[in-house]
Amino acid sequence: MELTEDDIKRIEGLGYKREYFIEYWDDGIPRLRNVDGACVFLDRSNGKCKIYRYRPYGCRIYPVIYDVRRGFTKDPLCPAIDTIDELEFRGRVYSLKWVLDKLSIRVDEDDT
Repeated sequence: MELTEDDIKRIEGLGYKREYFIEYWDDGIPRLRNVDGACVFLDRSNGKCKIYRYRPYGCRIYPVIYDVRRGFTKDPLCPAIDTIDELEFRGRVYSLKWVLDKLSIRVDEDDT
């Protein structure tokens, strides 16, 4: 999950160090670190997010994602894919565009 600088500051405000929760890919964009295929903030004992109230914007928007081949869509891997209707999908697309803009990631406006 990509992280904005606002996300990073919010999580650091909880007492976590950047080195604990951030990883960088070749594109230089900060992302939540995964441990054994799951988010570093997943509490495996109960399956819940340890920082849910403070979670990154991308987590709030999920399962709406941007796929370079399909545009804005719902992640087919999400088990809750059918829990959001068209109106909520459109709202999350709007929010995702805002996040992508904050990360300086440009997308084709025709992809909605």
